[in-house]
Amino acid sequence: MYDIKTDTKKNRMIITIGKLEDESEIKALAKAVKTACGKLKKGFTCITDLRKYDVMDDKFETYVQETQAAMIQAGLSEVVRVRREMGLLGHFQFDNASSTVGYHAQNVTTMEEAEKILDEKTK
Repeated sequence: MYDIKTDTKKNRMIITIGKLEDESEIKALAKAVKTACGKLKKGFTCITDLRKYDVMDDKFETYVQETQAAMIQAGLSEVVRVRREMGLLGHFQFDNASSTVGYHAQNVTTMEEAEKILDEKTK
């Protein structure tokens, strides 16, 4: 399960990722993110909501890295991850992948915190 929204006024993408069923869903997510990047201008920001994300098998981490690299190439400037307060720490899988492609995301536990951080950085 995933959902991608773009806010052209804020020049922001919001990606919500839950339990991904299989490789075809991961590929579809990657394609949808790349398409959404085309709707935003260079310097766009991103919130990745991982509160319902379940860790995938490591063999799928390449898709995460490819998608993150595509976002950087499209002009991503800042990203904040919203993670669970407690429990499974799936955001670590995204942290590991993003360090490979060269960006760092701040981790918070609410959408409101994420919005506030990015709104302040883009004033």
